[in-house]
Amino acid sequence: MNNFRDNITGRLLWAEADQNTRFKYTIWFDYTRRLVNDLHEGDLVAVPNFATGPSGIRYSILQLVTVMPMHYALGTDIKDLKGYPGFVMQAAKSASADWTEQETESYEDTTKIICEAIPTNLECNESGDVNLEMSMAMVGKDVQALTSEMTGLIFNREIDKDVETVIEIGDLIRDKDINIYIRVDDLIKTHFGVFGFTGVGKSNLTSTLVSNLLSVDEPIKIILFDLMDEYTGLLADQILTHNGKIICLSEKTLMKPVFGYLNSNFEENYKEIAVNKFVDTLLLPKGLKTKDNVHKLKKSAPSILRKFKLLKREILRVEKFINEIKIELFQGSIGVNTKNEIETALKTIFKSHMSEKLTPQLAKSLIEKHFEPKEFGTSPITAKLKETAQTRVGIIKRKLQEIAESDEEEINPKIQISIIDILKELDDKSTSTLYLITSHDTDKIREFASKLGWNLFEYRRKNGRFTPLVCFIFDEADEFMPGETYMPKNESYKQSRKIIETLARRGRKFGLGVGIATQRSAYLDTKTIGQLHTYFISKLPRKNDRETVASAFGLSEDQFTQTFKFQKGQWLLVSHDATGIDMPIPIQAPNAEERIKKFLEGYTE
Repeated sequence: MNNFRDNITGRLLWAEADQNTRFKYTIWFDYTRRLVNDLHEGDLVAVPNFATGPSGIRYSILQLVTVMPMHYALGTDIKDLKGYPGFVMQAAKSASADWTEQETESYEDTTKIICEAIPTNLECNESGDVNLEMSMAMVGKDVQALTSEMTGLIFNREIDKDVETVIEIGDLIRDKDINIYIRVDDLIKTHFGVFGFTGVGKSNLTSTLVSNLLSVDEPIKIILFDLMDEYTGLLADQILTHNGKIICLSEKTLMKPVFGYLNSNFEENYKEIAVNKFVDTLLLPKGLKTKDNVHKLKKSAPSILRKFKLLKREILRVEKFINEIKIELFQGSIGVNTKNEIETALKTIFKSHMSEKLTPQLAKSLIEKHFEPKEFGTSPITAKLKETAQTRVGIIKRKLQEIAESDEEEINPKIQISIIDILKELDDKSTSTLYLITSHDTDKIREFASKLGWNLFEYRRKNGRFTPLVCFIFDEADEFMPGETYMPKNESYKQSRKIIETLARRGRKFGLGVGIATQRSAYLDTKTIGQLHTYFISKLPRKNDRETVASAFGLSEDQFTQTFKFQKGQWLLVSHDATGIDMPIPIQAPNAEERIKKFLEGYTE
């Protein structure tokens, strides 16, 4: 096998220590226009190292992190452009000819391609055998670019597709013939994160990850918390082919025509309006919004609607309501006197109803009796309280109003699902399953994440269960696991953050993993970010977001540079465990929209 690409040779000119990558190298190549287009960030190159001896040459394998053509007649710094404008403009005009005329041959000493590179901590010999690096590269030696075959061998090093369960996540940006693979077990158990700004394709990549994970032979359960309700369209094919369920935490999450269709046991008279409302309000990427695709989605919509389930209502008794609301009432620092006032108010309101079911009717009655304004515009409870206690007791009224306004319409048992039902399905080793969790109330979705997570974690811990693999994926993760600086007062944030932290720290032992996706990594809980072993990184314009990711994974600022040039669907994949090499790999992920289009083309109800 030929290890090196023809006619691409540079020279290693500088090496310096780096706290993140051990060394940072500077490489020069003679400029040609063709070579500028052939060299890319992420390319692998080889340089003889100090372990070279009588037994043969040993090559340190380096990765290019920046590639920049430079014309030295114009200087090497922006300060060099501050000379007399006429001279600078004339120099630039002369330099422009050098860029275009040196198509395949370099003959100007003033033009170079300057590259920064970092070690992969691997080396190879003349036969192409790859091992851990024994020494550092020698400054002054020739630098040669590796072939596609050799590059693929290194990026997928130690991945055995015949023994391990792997998925193909994409191909190398510069070479579509090099497929990049990820170990499924390590991706899920050691957790992953998707970090990128708006428009880079986070949802698209998450959809691809889910689709690929569900396609493997072993059963995998995926629970995706869809805060923005955008994955029903992006995962329509997986919902219909992998026992998918869209779990709504309340009937209020659904539009009335859709709820009516579901609750009527899919009565044909309700079908057309339900399908139209459902598809017309479905959040879809631009590529799926064509008239033809929307028409095809409407054909599949009745089948998708049959995948909707409503979380079974729990019987809420007054005593349980009080215990739950006390957490919010007493959070933060409040004085003993204020706490006593609140306790007295609770007893006054609920003392004769402790064992009763808290129905909408009872909630209305309690509001009218204890909170509705009486004479002089005051209410019986709050008029007797000091300002701090009044504010806290106002929470009780708000919670009672939510219950009073809730719809007690009877729900068809066939479209209901309980947490117990979900836990049983998660324990089923015979099939893979996808759950999309959605709600109109963001507090409810965080509370549900906490409840389901703790129930599953405790069940597996107590029973020593670790299969099948279960992956909890949190889209808009900053709404589930904010750091202390950004933590809102709502108790639900603390609940969801705590279960995610627990799963990230202790879930691996029981086959439980976490995936997160966000555009604001700086807002996240850093303890949990530090537990992620696989990162997908795209453009992060804000410096504090880049610094958060870099510090968690130990990346240098130079390694982020290439992401600034990324187009939609391009990602820097870095992993300690799941990939074949512990180095950033620039990949092009498949477009999930094409997968959905292909599915809709062949779909029949």
